[in-house]
Amino acid sequence: MKIRKFFTATILIMASLLVAADTFDEVVNALKKSNIKEISKYLNASVELTVLNNEGVYSKQQAEIILKNFLDANPPKNITIQHKGSSAQGSKYAIAVYECAQGKYRAYIFMKDNGSGMHIHEMRFEKE
Repeated sequence: MKIRKFFTATILIMASLLVAADTFDEVVNALKKSNIKEISKYLNASVELTVLNNEGVYSKQQAEIILKNFLDANPPKNITIQHKGSSAQGSKYAIAVYECAQGKYRAYIFMKDNGSGMHIHEMRFEKE
């Protein structure tokens, strides 16, 4: 009986990691396409957002506008995830290199499950 519980718990943990990985892949693909509508599906109701030297906590609608302006001014050439990780509480993060004509940026995405799936709670774009 203990072995069955162990395997069930292991499968559930692996499934949650795969869902988070898929969510990151979807966010990165939306960023690559500068698709703010798709990105906005994953924004939490409030988002801690840092774009270059501007930072703050914004509503989902405000974050969409700020991200759209950044993506319009810096269309991506390539985005490569350098590192992914998770916490014991179930939050996930990814660090990526965002390449555009203006140079390279370090992108940081932090996601947590807000009860209805994984959502972006923090996103940063900092010049490398």
